[in-house]
Amino acid sequence: MSVSASLGRRSRLTAVFVCVLLLLGFLTDRTAFGAGAPPGAAAAASYYVDPVNGSSANPGTSAQPWKSFQDIFAQGRTYGSGDVVYLRSGNYGAAVVNGGVSSGNRTIKAAPGAVPRMKTLRFAAGATHWTVDGVLVSPQEADGTYTTGNLVQFDSGATNDILQNSQVRAASDAAADTWYNNDWVNRSGTGIVVIGSNNQVLNNQIRNVRNGVMLERTSTAGAGATGGVVRGNSVNHFWEDAYRCKVSGCLVEYNSAVNSYAVVPPGTEADPPHRDMFQSYRGDGSFTPVTNVVLRGNVFISRMGTRYSKIPFQYNGKYTIQGLSAFDGPYSNWTIENNVVQVEVGLAMGLYGMNNSRIVNNTVVPRYPAADSEIRLTNQKDGTPPTGDIVRNNLAHTFNTAAAADAQHSNNITVGTSYSTYFVNYQSGDLHLKAGNPAIGAATNRDAPTIDADRKARSAPYDVGAYEF
Repeated sequence: MSVSASLGRRSRLTAVFVCVLLLLGFLTDRTAFGAGAPPGAAAAASYYVDPVNGSSANPGTSAQPWKSFQDIFAQGRTYGSGDVVYLRSGNYGAAVVNGGVSSGNRTIKAAPGAVPRMKTLRFAAGATHWTVDGVLVSPQEADGTYTTGNLVQFDSGATNDILQNSQVRAASDAAADTWYNNDWVNRSGTGIVVIGSNNQVLNNQIRNVRNGVMLERTSTAGAGATGGVVRGNSVNHFWEDAYRCKVSGCLVEYNSAVNSYAVVPPGTEADPPHRDMFQSYRGDGSFTPVTNVVLRGNVFISRMGTRYSKIPFQYNGKYTIQGLSAFDGPYSNWTIENNVVQVEVGLAMGLYGMNNSRIVNNTVVPRYPAADSEIRLTNQKDGTPPTGDIVRNNLAHTFNTAAAADAQHSNNITVGTSYSTYFVNYQSGDLHLKAGNPAIGAATNRDAPTIDADRKARSAPYDVGAYEF
């Protein structure tokens, strides 16, 4: 073999070896950056918005962020499942979420340490599979204005969207503390209204509002916010309903509401607004049943020690808030369990036309110093009596369930006025069970939830009421 042939062979072998090394390096780099995922999968992308230092002409990177909320939805801009848009501090105005994908989820969230402020937030028709996380929706804190409209709205046609870990309020606490009656009427709107189906409202703080979270209907056939999930939210300082569900298939669990004020719009002094911690009704004249609703682990207390200084909890000693109320009827296949209700009127749990439903392990007593409170299971408004209900393991001041002639009753305890016997601190609103009281071990596990209102596991023998000792 000639020297030139030998060198040519070595050159070819060297070239092949280098190619193999390059290919291995390329594959290693792709795996390190997430490209080693299954075929068709793409690594999630991150984008940034900065209303102070950004520009709409920027590519949306951390170093070159977009400027406005609208830049997120600029024409032709698409996102994959798992993509995250980070919002830096500043005013985002009236923010509107648009567009969507058929599956997965995209997230718009506060950047670490940032406080993105919005005047209002709206999930428009067609917005789907978006999560908004950790924002502040407050018109007064965004631009110094007020609205009596909806602060957050999920439009009809907005589906599978989520609002979570956010603050929703008409104004700051400092501003609301200066309000008198007419200021509340003219400056506070409803916190969150859900009209589209299969949306979720999770772990939000809602304050200084007219109403808290409303799941609404759009037709006499019952369309609207079906499949809505309202979980882990707090409503504090409000003057109409805290929560509302007027559609089938909603889940309202582990929420709280406290401090309902007797705000009276001018001209309604003779008949002020009807107020409830939770309310279901239709209001459209139909008798379409509202079915498959779950109310679980909610804590509703009309007032606590904190309050704003210029508005009363009562109007002329009356018109305080009612508790958990389902009016109209017919209702069917509801689960009402582990709820704690303390209000200052007799109608603490009023169920009209409730059929084939479970009312189990609730605690319902008056808010001190009121003297009346009851679980009422009665006829729907056309006089049809309820049927097929189960009433077990409830701890209540009194029961008014005679209309439900065929209901299964067991292991309920009428507290009467023996509050100090049963509760840790009744006057302060702590209704956890006191050691040695008759509710401990007195429940049946039949139809009972396996956890309590604190999401603590129950152990046999179960206890009566919302809390396990």
